[in-house]
Amino acid sequence: MEKKSQYKTQLQKFVRVCQYGVIGSLEKFFSWYGCLVATHPIAAILVCISVTIAGGLGLLRFYEEGDAASMVIPRHSVFRKNIDWLDENFPREIRVHSVVYTADNVLTPGVIQTIYNQRKKLEELTNGEKTFQDFCIQVPVLKLPAGGLTACKRGKAGQTTIGWDDWEEDDWVPFWEAGQNNTKINQKDAKINKSDTNVIENETRIDHTETQERKKREVDEEKSEGLFAPLLKISDFLLSSPADINIDMLEGFSDQFYPDLYCGCVEATETTCFEQNIIELWGDQGSYNEVSDRKIASLTEATILDTINNKNISQIFMKDFNFKELLGDVKYNYKGEIIGAGAVEMKFFTTVNVTDVKIHGTATRGEKIDMESYQFEGLMVSLLQERSWFPPGVSSFVNIQRQFFDSFVGQTFKDADKLVGGYILVFIYVNLMLSKLNCVEQRFCLSVVGILSVAMGMILGYGICSMFGLSYSAAHTVIPFLLLGIGIDNIFVITQTFNTIESSSTPATLAVRFGQTMKHAGVAVSVTTFTDVIAFFVGANTLLPGLQSFCVYAAVAIFCIYALQVTHFVAWFSLDQRRQSAKRDGCICCFTHKNFKSFEFSNRSFLNKVFAYIGVLLTKRLVQCVVMLMTAVFLVFGMWGTLSLTQEYLPEWLLPPESEVAKWFEMKNTHYPFGGEPGFIMIKQIDIAKEFDKFDEMVEKLRSPEQRWNINKVQPWHPGFRDYVNKFKNTNDSFEVLISNETYFRDKLTQFLFSPKGAIFQPNFFFSEPIKCGEPAPDVLLQAIPYSHKRFNSSTVWIPAMREVQRIVEETPFSNYSFPIALTYINWETDAIVGVELLRNVGIALICIFFTTLITLGSWRGSIFVMMCVLFTCIDVAGFMHWWGLTIEITSMNILIISVGLCVDFCAHIMHGFLTVQGSRDERVLHIMENIAPAVLNGGFSSILALSLLVTSRSHIFTSFFKIFFMICVFGLFHGLVMLPVVLCVLGPTDEVSEKRKKETKPKEENHFPTKRLSRDISEKYLQENMNNQETEMKELDVIVPNGVTESLLHPNIQEGSQEVPSS
Repeated sequence: MEKKSQYKTQLQKFVRVCQYGVIGSLEKFFSWYGCLVATHPIAAILVCISVTIAGGLGLLRFYEEGDAASMVIPRHSVFRKNIDWLDENFPREIRVHSVVYTADNVLTPGVIQTIYNQRKKLEELTNGEKTFQDFCIQVPVLKLPAGGLTACKRGKAGQTTIGWDDWEEDDWVPFWEAGQNNTKINQKDAKINKSDTNVIENETRIDHTETQERKKREVDEEKSEGLFAPLLKISDFLLSSPADINIDMLEGFSDQFYPDLYCGCVEATETTCFEQNIIELWGDQGSYNEVSDRKIASLTEATILDTINNKNISQIFMKDFNFKELLGDVKYNYKGEIIGAGAVEMKFFTTVNVTDVKIHGTATRGEKIDMESYQFEGLMVSLLQERSWFPPGVSSFVNIQRQFFDSFVGQTFKDADKLVGGYILVFIYVNLMLSKLNCVEQRFCLSVVGILSVAMGMILGYGICSMFGLSYSAAHTVIPFLLLGIGIDNIFVITQTFNTIESSSTPATLAVRFGQTMKHAGVAVSVTTFTDVIAFFVGANTLLPGLQSFCVYAAVAIFCIYALQVTHFVAWFSLDQRRQSAKRDGCICCFTHKNFKSFEFSNRSFLNKVFAYIGVLLTKRLVQCVVMLMTAVFLVFGMWGTLSLTQEYLPEWLLPPESEVAKWFEMKNTHYPFGGEPGFIMIKQIDIAKEFDKFDEMVEKLRSPEQRWNINKVQPWHPGFRDYVNKFKNTNDSFEVLISNETYFRDKLTQFLFSPKGAIFQPNFFFSEPIKCGEPAPDVLLQAIPYSHKRFNSSTVWIPAMREVQRIVEETPFSNYSFPIALTYINWETDAIVGVELLRNVGIALICIFFTTLITLGSWRGSIFVMMCVLFTCIDVAGFMHWWGLTIEITSMNILIISVGLCVDFCAHIMHGFLTVQGSRDERVLHIMENIAPAVLNGGFSSILALSLLVTSRSHIFTSFFKIFFMICVFGLFHGLVMLPVVLCVLGPTDEVSEKRKKETKPKEENHFPTKRLSRDISEKYLQENMNNQETEMKELDVIVPNGVTESLLHPNIQEGSQEVPSS
């Protein structure tokens, strides 16, 4: 026991040495610094303004990051490297656009005509000499080209295709109708007269009518957006047809007449802009013309419902298509037929000039797009957002792809009105707390300077961060509110410390008084600022670039505010004190109140008296039991909520809620709550023929029963290629033997990718040069295999689902690198990182702040109590986040990590005051409650006040920030001002000097008013300590003080209402 006691004593001594070394050095520095600033206030003010202007020049490099992946995916992660590699080597050329139309029922003539008119206007849109046709993705229409089969002639110079010169087929007959009843055509003798053609057409129409009566094949492909989802959208229409026999006939045609005739038809086939639009049902042979105008104009609700239920054939692409998938909030009758819908979506696709981007760079930050495409998308936004001519009850929500990134930019001054309002509210509160109710002692100008110091610190901090190239994002918009809430606390500490010293001693010179003030207040604000900065820099030690930038911005700005307040604010404070000494008016400084005398009621502190009474209550055992019971209840609900807290992040949460694209996302989630997430397995260049069996191995694993919970479908190209080769091969050799011949393999791969069934896979191949019909396939640099997940509702499911796909792809032994990728993986990867990052950073912050408080407080037990309050507050905040409908994502993780530092402010002052005051536990608790708790409450309340206007915001970032910060303040104040004093009454460190003195002296006569007695006794102890400190300070500063002043310093008049602010 003696060894343990000795070890504990030595360790305690070491901590005390550290405390006195750090605190002593800080006290000496701030005594000198406060005296220096008060002696030369004008110089200090000019230096601060100059430094702010110089640092603010860094804002010239200020920029906002618009790429969501760059903000939430670690720079060195495998997923980020894969995305960057794709963007660098195979940039996305396809851009997806969508318009969602809503009404009570969109399947009415008025809504259909509105969509049609807007689509026609889009067709007429121009940018210079280019039209929509120049920017959209062109796809072939399944009909014979103009000129009939004669247009399909294709050969070398001087050659013609034999036997088709007399073909007189109708130019507008679809491909399947041209070949349906011609099972075999002799290439050398193919003359068909007009009457035979008419018979064939009639028979074809009969077959086509019978085909329409068959149940339409449902399209399996998911329509959700994804990184390569446009590839599926373009190829989807090629996969389906009125009947399977049509595809088989076209496949036979692609083999029998390949390459000359077939490739000639492919090259001569007319194209149109690819889209998915319900008005395709009333197009005319591949276009919107006068015929389609008449169809649309004559529509009735009955014909619309009949068409959507029974005639799902696109008259633009001459293809069967399930247009029901474009409908949202669908209503059915008892027969299962559609009778109405609340929304319908129009999708269309444009391209990017990748060559222009490589030469001239991208037109905007965050995505790769050429200037002409970027400008044309802007024209589309203006056109599609013009709704003044819409019928009543019809609305539309537009999502042109550039809108998503445009919405991220320009949020630097987002909700500036709320920020200004918050500053005004805080200014009023600060002025009320700093001023007295008279003309001379009210501090209007000083309150303005206090708020101005926060603004200057923000400008300086932002400038420094921008100078070093740190990006700014939508998540950073809460920082100004955070700085206002934190920065104001220092003002209260400095002014209240000055007032306490003024009321407890006779005046020395002004410079000496400010030296004494900063000796206590400077140390206090330094400790709390350092804990905040530590918490933020710990948060910056993260893998998430957006969080890292956020924490560095906040940490630098908080330190800048701290530096300006101990310099700029103190300089103005000394000038204001000179004004008061000269009895000049607080607002009109040139006016002097010669006969001014302070009123007694203006010196009263109501808040101190209230907390003195609360302190007496907290010493009662019954009240202590109630407080501990409340703490336990909060902790139980906090732990319950923390265990139930979920992780979920969606990039659209960062969008301004009033933006058009945010409303589009809201409508999509409301009306289309179905469909899994699509993705692609990317395989770099390999020897496909030699590794063909590995495709089977990977696909079998993805389709295995073990993945039924995960994978909805896989759409590989290789089974179709194998079937195509086996179906049309002219030898008995096996498929493996045939493709082992490289020439044969390349020829057949080209033929397959231009066949009716293989064409859907052509966009999934990236060749070393463009593939041409009739020529061997170039080297395949990259290939994509589409797949899709099932729909998930929680990160506990979708993160393992993503990891399973990554594992299967990684275990497939391709000779080159392969990886899965999907747009939604950006969100899922973020969710996977956020939970681990949160626990790690909160743990590191707790450890760092524990040792910081241990050194500054010099008490193991005191540091443990402080960390207990911080930990309880963090648990309660995290738990009640769940009960308030919040999740773990980027914004909430930011605030939870920094809450560790913020919570210290509420309990460190209380703990330091308890340790520095002599007396019994109850006596010291009464002292800190009367003299220190009001300042802590002022700081917490001013923080809430600064953010109060955010409650009216509709932004997810601002509402989440307000809810979490509000809970931090409420639970932090409860644990710091209520629970901690109760714990200190019961388990607080004892004052060995007071205990020893009590044993040596006899107890004095008890006073019947314990509150007043304890307050007076403790104030006397504080004044005695203050006199000793003043003597030491004057010696250190070598200040020559007249004997009369020294005498008055050693024997001050004791005032009952004296106050103290901790120097922790």
